[in-house]
Amino acid sequence: MSTQTYLTLTQHILRRQREHPDATGQLSSLLTQIGVAGKLIQAQVRRAGLVEIWGDTGQTNIQGETVQKLDRIAEDSMVEVLRRSECVAAMASEEENHVIEVPADMAGDYVVLFDPLDGSTNIDGNVSIGTIFSVYRRHDPNEVLRKDILRPGREQIAAGYILYGTSTVFTYTTGSTVDCFTLDPGVGEYFLTRPRVRMPDKAKLLSINECNEPYWPSWVSPYIASVKGQNDAEKRRVSARHVGSLVSDFHRNLIEGGTFLYPEDNRTGRGKLRVLYECNPLAFIAETAGGAASTGKKRILDIEPEGLHDRTGLVIGPSAEVAEAERFAREAEGR
Repeated sequence: MSTQTYLTLTQHILRRQREHPDATGQLSSLLTQIGVAGKLIQAQVRRAGLVEIWGDTGQTNIQGETVQKLDRIAEDSMVEVLRRSECVAAMASEEENHVIEVPADMAGDYVVLFDPLDGSTNIDGNVSIGTIFSVYRRHDPNEVLRKDILRPGREQIAAGYILYGTSTVFTYTTGSTVDCFTLDPGVGEYFLTRPRVRMPDKAKLLSINECNEPYWPSWVSPYIASVKGQNDAEKRRVSARHVGSLVSDFHRNLIEGGTFLYPEDNRTGRGKLRVLYECNPLAFIAETAGGAASTGKKRILDIEPEGLHDRTGLVIGPSAEVAEAERFAREAEGR
């Protein structure tokens, strides 16, 4: 592509910084450094089949899931880049059972929570995967507190994801707009390719694993039936698209218009997706783009997490579609 007509990620971030006269530049630097980590990770993803870094490490993470080799590479890349950025006081990762604190002489003003490689069970199948991140401002300049990490998503000041697919896409928001950048591997730079993204008002795609139907809460099947009921002899208005990598499904639905559901499991009463590392950042992006995100019962960004690895059900997509899912959930409970 012609680089003459595109704004780089760094230029875009710096322009946004100038809109805030009191900005110190630290958040700008942090977002740029996350982009650097994404470049390091995508380089390894591209080489995975050549240097035998497919497969698992033989270890399990705090979730009890098998750790893929690329999981560990992505984790290490994020931690090292953020630690050396001098913008971060602490980090929390989906792969770890503890908070990672940065030495005081290198610590900055922010806390970053991240899923280093979302969708990693799809690595060996060559399916798109990604990194999801969330940024908060720390409360105390002298120490990292529990409330710096365990906090509702509405307190985020930035969030985004890096998608490693047919191209590498960096998408982020600081609460005003959602903007997408594509990495040009020839020059090693991200260029703005989708400015001010707005989620379409109507969902023409439905993303859900229907093989989980026996475990859905009672409201989900009637809701899905109502969505499918939009298709008639005149026109197919809704299609199913489900990759199985949350970040991939969300990105496609953000651009094309779709609703993603991963309801809680009625056997356990809890969902599968992590509040801090997956749901909060994507919910922040969705709301900024004009969409919504819910557990089916409440707004995702209002959840008060109690632990690093709390999970929840998730419905995320156009606002009207999420509201309709919530209506079905209320009616199922007789409310």
